[in-house]
Amino acid sequence: MKKLLSIILCTLFLCVASTTTFAESTRSSEATPYIEARYNEFTTVYAGLVKTGLGFYHIEGGAGTYDSDLRIDITLTIEGCNSSGNYVPIDGFKWTASDYYAVATQATRALSGGAYRAHTVAKCYRNGVLLETVEAYSDVVNVPF
Repeated sequence: MKKLLSIILCTLFLCVASTTTFAESTRSSEATPYIEARYNEFTTVYAGLVKTGLGFYHIEGGAGTYDSDLRIDITLTIEGCNSSGNYVPIDGFKWTASDYYAVATQATRALSGGAYRAHTVAKCYRNGVLLETVEAYSDVVNVPF
């Protein structure tokens, strides 16, 4: 009787364990409809644009890695929405910074009416060899006319 019970339990376990529900980490109905960003060298890349008061806006961007031997170069720009609905860099609103392990830059500027966002481009180097390039965008900020 014990032998028969153990055979039935083993068969049941093998049938249940072989179904796709147990083979996948998420059900297909729970799968995300987009590809999540996966960085190889970066631990974080960010861009931010927020109102500080009286028409001034604080722009900030940065990046970090897990390895202190990696050099990071970032370029931070403010992009404005043109009449076609595309975001283009605004002349004179570009900052760069470079350092090992982690780097950030920030500024405060007045913006005229329109839609704007911050854009960070981060590049990671080891011994002068480019390993990875990652971009990040802030939320769109609408400045009243």
